[in-house]
Amino acid sequence: HWHANWDENDSETLKEWLTTLRTVTSQLNLPNLPYTEEAARRIRKEKRILAQSRKLGKHKRATVAAILHLVLKQYGKNRPIKEICKQLSLDSKLVIKQTWILNKTAIENQNNRLGISRKTSTDYLFEYGGRITSNTKLLVEAKVILQKIRKKGGNPIALAAGALYYVYKKKNLKITKEKIAQAFGISHRTVYSNEAQIRAKLQQMSEQNAYFSLAPKELLVPGE
Repeated sequence: HWHANWDENDSETLKEWLTTLRTVTSQLNLPNLPYTEEAARRIRKEKRILAQSRKLGKHKRATVAAILHLVLKQYGKNRPIKEICKQLSLDSKLVIKQTWILNKTAIENQNNRLGISRKTSTDYLFEYGGRITSNTKLLVEAKVILQKIRKKGGNPIALAAGALYYVYKKKNLKITKEKIAQAFGISHRTVYSNEAQIRAKLQQMSEQNAYFSLAPKELLVPGE
């Protein structure tokens, strides 16, 4: 499930925010991964604040522009607010104000929650994997693997990197451990060991499935 795509369970307000996001990102020529997805993830995470704040809700395009400015900054792609506003025909003073409100709200929220809710390995997969490839099929395949193994604990970033490396190797696509390590901000040894763990886990799961499909029925359903 992509953060940027809304479904019938989403509120009308959230749908409006995500629709605005799509319009703004296409006007700014921003790719879906990682920028639009990360912005959509933030919108979903802060949907209560966005719905409650009159100042943020009144100027949705300006708020979305501010969110995208912060997301681009997070990825080291500093695009000045003035440049963003010129492309969107927005008042830069308003966007600066919205950025300030968003930052202030995020800090207050962080203090209230005593730490931000933990990101999952899937979040990191799309966030950092999007720096390596824009091929969504590869990322979705890695996401399916993460859901399959459902590993509790451990480092979610390392797990995401291992899953992506596994998919590349399985498809005989050229990529180095070092390139993945660099994108995910971890060591190449960590990428290697997590891929090996994932491979072993999937092998074990497939052997178990083969055993159960070959086992006589009376072993599987005792008493019948």
